Amino acid sequence: MASAEAAKRLGPLIRNQTTTMGLYNLPKQCGCPKHPYDPNLPEDGTAHDLREPCPFEKDNFPRGRMPTCCSLRGEVASSELCALRLELLALAMHVDMTAEKAAIFSRELSSAADEIEREYAGKADKLHGAGQRIAWNAKTRTGEYQTYSTFEEALNAIREAARWYEKIAGLGFGVHAWF
Repeated sequence: MASAEAAKRLGPLIRNQTTTMGLYNLPKQCGCPKHPYDPNLPEDGTAHDLREPCPFEKDNFPRGRMPTCCSLRGEVASSELCALRLELLALAMHVDMTAEKAAIFSRELSSAADEIEREYAGKADKLHGAGQRIAWNAKTRTGEYQTYSTFEEALNAIREAARWYEKIAGLGFGVHAWF
């Protein structure tokens, strides 16, 4: 868990995320020899030329209020990681990464979700997730206060973030953590 170790060193420098505007993870050009900088791409947190279709269009990742089409509202997965006692991985989401580090981090997130799922398999008393302040109720078409998410919903949010990091890395982009 190299990226989690890096976040551990930064821990005291990162403010409590419940008191800030949130975490957004944005693609950034990696710029390493394997993924050279492309001056034709915009520097606005997207992973494509804006005249072309977004590679994330069909993924439906959580984006939040101030996203780009390619971004991830990292606050969701970060909160769920904390709720499931995986604070080091939550902190690692607040650190910029190269494409290679994003690929490694994707596997770390997936492994952590699998491990905690195995740990609680068959147990009636599972941890619950962090939840979000407002959850959309499609039946009543209203926002409703949600005190917490289920264990399964928390794992799904973590796995969704892992898929986003994997896709970003696969496209040859690093990650900029903006909060």
